[in-house]
Amino acid sequence: MPEWNLTGSRMFSHAAKFIDAYHMVLQPLCRATGLPPMAVDILLFIANNPENNTASDVCQCRGLKPGIVSVHVDRLVNEGLLVRAESVSDRRKTRLACTEKARPVIEEGRRLQKAFAARLADGIAESDMESFRRTLARFGQNLEGILHHGL
Repeated sequence: MPEWNLTGSRMFSHAAKFIDAYHMVLQPLCRATGLPPMAVDILLFIANNPENNTASDVCQCRGLKPGIVSVHVDRLVNEGLLVRAESVSDRRKTRLACTEKARPVIEEGRRLQKAFAARLADGIAESDMESFRRTLARFGQNLEGILHHGL
């Protein structure tokens, strides 16, 4: 395995900067809606990933703590942006769905997400982006292996 200069602390630092920058990009939408960045992020996650539509899915896919997700989901429901529905296939699960009222928030959020992604990739050749996508996919597979089987 080649020796490389991407240490764990550097990876964590980039991840933290990524989240900070993403939430900064969402700030105009947060100010307009009065919602905190995490609530907007959860709403957009559910809108963009309708197959992952439970609070548990949000926790698992985004690595968030259940208490935090619960607080923001409650707020989104109270604001009329999400609705809860009992799962048809498993009555123990509660599905979350975006409402019509959420549509403008979702549309603006998606616009900001696209602008963020474009700015992040600024100056990177498409061939390098394709290599990066493959690398991230492999990282994902390797991480799953580590989580399920260890090193």
